[in-house]
Amino acid sequence: MNLTLIWTGFIILISVLEELDKRHFVLFGGSMFYFIYLYNQLKPISLSSKLVLLLFNIPTLVFWYIGFVYNDFLSINPVSSKVFVSWLFIYLYLTLYFFNSLPNE
Repeated sequence: MNLTLIWTGFIILISVLEELDKRHFVLFGGSMFYFIYLYNQLKPISLSSKLVLLLFNIPTLVFWYIGFVYNDFLSINPVSSKVFVSWLFIYLYLTLYFFNSLPNE
């Protein structure tokens, strides 16, 4: 819980700073990742395989949404929306299959 509050404060601090350039953004981001590394060394977090699978799905679904919305703009030969949705259903089916096949920890 403490790490979540610290991470949220970090994101708010970065968004409030008006004169934030690329160098300072990389510096602040690197310091936050180093802080998370040190925090994990002091209090190791054990995550179950199911939780790791669910956490990896969040960025994947965000990238899928960006690809779906900007499909015509991003690619030379755009894929039809039916194919994109079918890929999503296949991906979700495989994710649910692996989620149910993993042991409870």
